[in-house]
Formats: sequence, structure tokens, C-alpha cells
Amino acid sequence: MVALSTADTNKWATLLNRGHSTPEPQVTRFDYERTGPIRQRQRRLSEAQALLMADKYQAGATVYQLAQEFGISRQTVSGRLKKVGAKMRGRSPDNELIDSMVGLYESGYSLAAVGNRVGTSPRTVHRYNRLRGVQMRDSHGR
Repeated sequence: MVALSTADTNKWATLLNRGHSTPEPQVTRFDYERTGPIRQRQRRLSEAQALLMADKYQAGATVYQLAQEFGISRQTVSGRLKKVGAKMRGRSPDNELIDSMVGLYESGYSLAAVGNRVGTSPRTVHRYNRLRGVQMRDSHGR
């Protein structure tokens, strides 16, 4: 048995006088029963399924469409696509692409023409040119 110091005894006496009791120990129940439906069944994709998914993604399917088709979450789709080496869409351009956007725009191409050439929207070209401090032309050619 462990002896309590005077300070510990005083703390317990104060708690007991206030009407507090010691917490009841947690009892683990082994008769756990699920009350709601399972949100999503866990699935493991084979390598062949992951490659098929990558082919569909490269053909234009979205991550959300693939998630629904294969019965997995969109995060799992993204992870598997990256793992098999698929080039992901919707990513920020790297410095090399930004340099080419700036160079094309400064050489006289319009925002739309630069966007078509590098595979981004004209708004993206505009944003990265502005971030690089490029003087933007009037959209009406003035």
C-alpha cells in the first residue's frame, strides 16, 4: 500500500467535502454493435485496375468520376494515379512553364494564344505574368 503525503491527503479531503467523487473506471464492452450504415466499403485495387484507372484519367475522366466508378474515395484515386506515374491535371505550373508563358506573352502573343500553346487558361497566363511583374497590354490592342 502506498502512503499519501499530507498535501495529497488534503487534496482528497477537499474533493470529498465538495461532493466530488472519484471517476468510475471505464469498462470496455465487447458487445459493440454498429448503429448506422457503413459509409463506404473498403476496397483494394489490383495493379491492373490502377493502370485501367490511369488510362481512363488520361482519356479525360475526372478523379470524382473514377472514384464513383471504382467505389473508392477521390483521395485514393489521386494516390493510386500518382503511384502508377500518371500526370495529374489541375496542378500549378512549374517555373519552366511560367518562363515560357512570360516569354510568349512578351513576344506579342495574346493571353488566349499563350494559354492554348502551353495548355492553360488565359486567366492563368495573366496571373503568372502579373506575378512576374510583366507590364500587361490593353486587351483591345491599344
